Amino acid sequence: METVFFESDDALIPSREVRVWLPPGYDTGDEMYPVLYFHDGQNVFRPGGSFGCWFAEDAALEEIKAGRMRESILVVIPNNEADMGKARMTEYQPPSDLNPRDPQRGNGICDRYANFLVGKVKSGIDAKYRTLSDTENTAVAGASMGGLVSLWLGLNTEAFGAVGVFSPAFWTSPNFTQSLMGGSKKDGLRIYLDMGTKEQGNLSGDYWEDALAVRDALLAQGYIEGENFLWNPGEGDEHNEKAWAKRLPVALRFMLPGEKAAAR
Repeated sequence: METVFFESDDALIPSREVRVWLPPGYDTGDEMYPVLYFHDGQNVFRPGGSFGCWFAEDAALEEIKAGRMRESILVVIPNNEADMGKARMTEYQPPSDLNPRDPQRGNGICDRYANFLVGKVKSGIDAKYRTLSDTENTAVAGASMGGLVSLWLGLNTEAFGAVGVFSPAFWTSPNFTQSLMGGSKKDGLRIYLDMGTKEQGNLSGDYWEDALAVRDALLAQGYIEGENFLWNPGEGDEHNEKAWAKRLPVALRFMLPGEKAAAR
């Protein structure tokens, strides 16, 4: 595990330190590796944050050893926790929609966050480590608003070939969701999408029903279940890190499949 600091040149996107997990064989050879980026990085690696932990390094190690996931580099980017998390929502919110908990902040700035993530973090990681930097070998994942922005990044940038969309908070972004429902398939993009059956509803809709509607729209656009799309419902799962940690191994096998996963 290593840490790297990245300086931002955007006043609305704070500079931050990211954590990098290197796979078991990294220090013993010269192989190049795919990279998976995570949002809400405070909660992804041990010891986790105030909301819990994904234990992503443990899941990756187990999946790699079992041959179900390629040896990969994992990078976690912490969120902007300022103002009781309202800044995080703006940072992860598509520019088509207002911050639902603080509309006075204006529309989302995830396009500016994308500039930082791709232009600063990804470019820096590619320069420092032995990465396979092409789209096919680069993935991004997150949960709730982090899931939402992961899908936005997959559709609106050319940096990521696979996205992990855990429990996406579609209710926060009705304009983006509407455009997604009426959109078209993006060639070369692989989408992992999940939702827990016990995730709580909200004033603007229901997490579960929203996810089902988006799933149906994506399949209608030409994504194929088991090939470039995977729906992974979490039976009895709620909206929390425990549930996302539980479903993470399946996502890892889909986004970065090893020989055994690819052969299934």
